[in-house]
Amino acid sequence: SRKQETNAGLHSETGFLRFFPDPGLVPHGGRLELTATHPFGLCEIDEGTYDADSFDVWTRYQGLIRTTTAKSPLVTEIRRKMELKVLLDGRVEMTYVVDMATDRSDTQTHYRSVLQKIPSARE
Repeated sequence: SRKQETNAGLHSETGFLRFFPDPGLVPHGGRLELTATHPFGLCEIDEGTYDADSFDVWTRYQGLIRTTTAKSPLVTEIRRKMELKVLLDGRVEMTYVVDMATDRSDTQTHYRSVLQKIPSARE
């Protein structure tokens, strides 16, 4: 995300997704692990599930670690959800939601983005 007036970056994170297929859960699905680091001194470990068109992961087992210089409000829980769907007109849409709780607030939506595939000239 970027600040509208200056185009300066507001948020970044780096991480990895690890998929563990499990046909017993749902067809084309399984368990999912996500690790992410944030520039404000937070390391996050999430676990959850995925299927063919969505995933849902959240911090579990004390999956948040922060540096000694991290400032309040301190994040206490994170949940990430993503869903892909084909709209009636055939366009593909991805919705991504991050919910967060801190030492000052209950869990609430931190950000939500909706992305749509733009057809290329060849489509």
